[in-house]
Amino acid sequence: MASKLFALAGFTALTGLVFTVAAAGCSSSTTSPGGDTGDAANDVKKDVAKVDAEDPDTGPATCPTTAAIDTSAYPWKPPAVDLGKCTQADLTSLVNYLDANANSTYADWKTKAGISATCQGCMFGPDGTTWKPFVEASGSLSELNVGGCIQLASANEKCGKSYQNWFDCRFEACADCPDDQTALSKCLSAASKGACKAANDNVLTQCGSTIGDYETACSGDKYVFEGPIKAQCIAGLTNDGG
Repeated sequence: MASKLFALAGFTALTGLVFTVAAAGCSSSTTSPGGDTGDAANDVKKDVAKVDAEDPDTGPATCPTTAAIDTSAYPWKPPAVDLGKCTQADLTSLVNYLDANANSTYADWKTKAGISATCQGCMFGPDGTTWKPFVEASGSLSELNVGGCIQLASANEKCGKSYQNWFDCRFEACADCPDDQTALSKCLSAASKGACKAANDNVLTQCGSTIGDYETACSGDKYVFEGPIKAQCIAGLTNDGG
């Protein structure tokens, strides 16, 4: 899953990747998580590889898996919040570094992106009793903690947990898919309607019809991780739904 998560870091916004609120993505009525806006290709970085020309819609036959996935044992920890440890300048430095270094490694983000040592301690950390925005296992990226931001936006731990479980479920369903972002985006959307439908439905049960508001609060200008870093390490959320 780590390589898929690394590819995911290039997605430009949380709402472009996951939930849509109504078909056009701008209504206040709520559809199921993972609905397809039809704009997925426009929501990923322009330099990603093209989908296999022989199967541009779904990728390989096993992408995504169709067997239902049980997420009841998936890991979850509440978010570690340490506001003021990072500045907007730290986050901007990371974003600018990724913009200029598309082939950088996860280790590079920590050592070459110009993030202060204090901020690094808030952004990155191992799996413990709480989760940082970037969760590590053996020094590698193991989780993007988007559910933690959703918990903070909703003031509802069950909402955050269900969101993270659904988020991770789709990566399991897409384990055999290409890592390029265009193919991955399509697979993740399809997984919400198939193997991860139960997890998808549970998000709506736990979060309610205002899930789109929480996603908006947790979305970044360019990258999926911007909202979580702001919520946990900079100044908190300014447009939360809680």
